[in-house]
Amino acid sequence: MHIRTATESDLPALATLYRQTVLVNAPQHYTTAQTEAWATVDAATSRFRQFILEVTTYMAEDDTGIVGFAGVGEDGHIASTYVRHDCLHQGVGSLLMQAVLAHALEKHIQRLYAEASEFSLGLFTKFGFSQYDTEVVEHNGVQFTRYLVERVLV
Repeated sequence: MHIRTATESDLPALATLYRQTVLVNAPQHYTTAQTEAWATVDAATSRFRQFILEVTTYMAEDDTGIVGFAGVGEDGHIASTYVRHDCLHQGVGSLLMQAVLAHALEKHIQRLYAEASEFSLGLFTKFGFSQYDTEVVEHNGVQFTRYLVERVLV
């Protein structure tokens, strides 16, 4: 498995991974309406393009293709952390989190923070993030609770 940064040509594959991951994993923690709202993604939209390319998005790849991605902004915001549904609990999320942490150290980012879902919260906790709050947000007309997590890197 190797890590590289995402490019515009990766957007369709990343959108597919995102959608499939949500459709397979979300029903364990979310309602049908929440799952469907969350899974709505289109690689051709400016919103998805910004989601991936306006931050540094690291991708993990193996012989089967892209197995996960994680994006981090220069302000320390972790914009995404997704592991392909058939690659969970195989170290992909940890490898991506290590890339994010290395990026933060290289860029002298003092604080990483994210809005974790039910199924990403464990990964953040594993890497020393603390939950400091929760929030309720609306996405495609459906409300979600997210966990606000942070890790100070000084």
